[in-house]
Amino acid sequence: MTNAEFPRLAIIGCGSIVSHHLLPALLRLGWRPSVLIDPSPERLEAVQTMLGRNRAPIAVADWREAADRFDAALVAAPPMLHAPVGHSLLEAGKHVFMEKPLAVTLADAERMVRTAEERRLALAVGLMRRYVNGVRWLKALVDSGQLGRVLRFEAREGFVYNWGISSPAMLRRDGAGGGVLLDTGSHTLDLLLWWFGEAAEVDYSDDSHGGLESDCRLSLTMASGATGTLELSRTRALRNTIRVYGTKGSVEVHLYENQIASDVPQILDFVHDGFSANHIPPQIFGDLFQAELKDFAAAIREGRPAAVGGREALPSTELIERCYASRKPLTLPWVEGNAAASPRTAGPVADGPTVVVTGAAGFIGGRLVERLCLEHGAKVRCIVRDIAQAVRLARFPVEIIRADLLDREAIGKAVAGADWVFHCAYDVRSRRQNIDGMNALIDASLANGVESFVHLSTFSVYEPLPDGPLSEETRDGDRAWSYVQNKLDLEKMVLDAARTRGLPGVVLQPSIVYGPFCKPWTNAPAEMLLSGTVVLPQEGGLCNAVYIDDLVDAMIAATRSPQAIGERFVISGPDAPPWAAVFGRFQEALGVDSLRFLPAEAIRKEMKSLRRDIAMVLQDPKKIIQIIVRWRPARRVLQGGFDSLPPRLRHLVMVHYFLKKKASRNQLWLPDAQKLALYQAKALIDLTKARRLLGYEPRFTFEDGMALTADYLRWAYRDVPRTAPVAARPVNDDRQPASLPTETTRVGSA
Repeated sequence: MTNAEFPRLAIIGCGSIVSHHLLPALLRLGWRPSVLIDPSPERLEAVQTMLGRNRAPIAVADWREAADRFDAALVAAPPMLHAPVGHSLLEAGKHVFMEKPLAVTLADAERMVRTAEERRLALAVGLMRRYVNGVRWLKALVDSGQLGRVLRFEAREGFVYNWGISSPAMLRRDGAGGGVLLDTGSHTLDLLLWWFGEAAEVDYSDDSHGGLESDCRLSLTMASGATGTLELSRTRALRNTIRVYGTKGSVEVHLYENQIASDVPQILDFVHDGFSANHIPPQIFGDLFQAELKDFAAAIREGRPAAVGGREALPSTELIERCYASRKPLTLPWVEGNAAASPRTAGPVADGPTVVVTGAAGFIGGRLVERLCLEHGAKVRCIVRDIAQAVRLARFPVEIIRADLLDREAIGKAVAGADWVFHCAYDVRSRRQNIDGMNALIDASLANGVESFVHLSTFSVYEPLPDGPLSEETRDGDRAWSYVQNKLDLEKMVLDAARTRGLPGVVLQPSIVYGPFCKPWTNAPAEMLLSGTVVLPQEGGLCNAVYIDDLVDAMIAATRSPQAIGERFVISGPDAPPWAAVFGRFQEALGVDSLRFLPAEAIRKEMKSLRRDIAMVLQDPKKIIQIIVRWRPARRVLQGGFDSLPPRLRHLVMVHYFLKKKASRNQLWLPDAQKLALYQAKALIDLTKARRLLGYEPRFTFEDGMALTADYLRWAYRDVPRTAPVAARPVNDDRQPASLPTETTRVGSA
């Protein structure tokens, strides 16, 4: 088709979904928009650039300014705007393609459907999974009776959220309308209802605390008698499949990869649209967007309803509304804490402090925000750099501020009127970001007269750790390590400002902080143990571990202790188990046997060999590309630009990158030099100063904290396949290391 054969099109909302997928799909069809509508000049500029300056369409902030320049509209605005914008467009006689959901409420959705039908206008909804080959195959299979009567189903869909959100509105109820249920659930529930019919009963729970849910669970009873469960997550990597159990067999369909498995081989031979489950034509996301937009254009041209029209979206809209109306809290023991521990504050304070938290999207900042909201009734302003990482914060009625610490104006506004400031942010990439950002935050805190300024440092400022007692008086660590240098300099800035400028500053130096959602000391060890073999030195040392809630206790205590101002405090737990016991409890929780031990010298030799291998790998351009695409921003660029590639090149990339299956190989996780020294150190933290000036008393022994962490690990990694550990790993009786198997993939570091 040529652009002349398409209706004049307006794109309303120029965020990530448009630039990454919808616009490239339109251009592949030969359908160029006539009008771009968005209140953000930056987003308009980005899309205009994609279209080329010489042929860029008109750009306006409100569609009414250009109503005479288009006949159809693609609406990709925040969900709360879908109903008012969509209905106004239909009343103005415009055809509408609405990104899911059609609307946040059933009443609004039905109103749009009625208007479209009365005016004979096309109303399509972006439920793109209806176009997945495997999904359509399963629909035909169920309808054919090949599975017999459907008895039950299990659907699990989730990933650690990484969508390129362009506006904080998408993490607020007044913008997004809902969380993972409304977002991902619009797709998944649509499929379940399409396949199995009406839901008679639903039991729904989620993890919202007044904000947008990031995890939820549904138990469904269908009118047909089939029962099922659906679990959705923005915080975990789930298996992303739907399993269907019938009286004649079962089938499992992957939601993204067009893969189908069955316990009855004959079922896979069922043919629909010219293919069976054994030979499904390959697809990627771009194909799905293109298919739904192509149908929308054809529906307008032919005067027929869209294949996935507004009426098709009503059942899932109604069910989502029922879920929210009957919501129950999703019980997560690590959020509420350990009932056996000392009691916390008895219920939220009615009028708590106004608190600013930098690095709020991180592990420590995130748990701090949870407890400030749940226990202290705080009004929290969360400063983040990447909004996509703030989905767990959005569970609470907090203010999420996207700001760079170098932006003094933005930081000044964020701190204005605050009582407490917690500085948890640290940028591993930029010394300037850390130093100048600290200056900006200190200046803003002094200008606004905050009551408390708590800076989170680390006990790594003493690394390499000396054996024996470790306190605030221990000598500084090795400043040749930039991390130690930066952290010590940041501490000095806070303490100097407290001494000379009156900053109510306190520095905390936590040890090994672990607990649910901790990337370096919970998720990383778990993922290493699940993917291969973790090697520790035989000459093991002590792990000064502190459970996250004990650290948060210390952070809160620092705001209430005038005698702590201008001081720094090492914070750890009440015990220091051996590293072998720490990793042992992790593998016990995960149900694996992946931990092995070697002499430290053998580990050093193996790491030297690994560095030589890496140097050789980096001489191969293909390997360099594979490393680059592991970086999330690089993947976003690749995925966003993929749809714009010429057809032949696009096919090659699809075959050699998107569809190429990676070999499953055991991995050997070796500690680098810094970790090796840490694992061998026998330091024991002295909490005397923290007890005396902060009133700090750790509540969680390692076993207490690990019990909650184990609950989290089983929840977070339930769907992750276990990889068998390397077999040839024990040490010989003469205490010499066994040789490392050459077939193992060696990676560093543990």
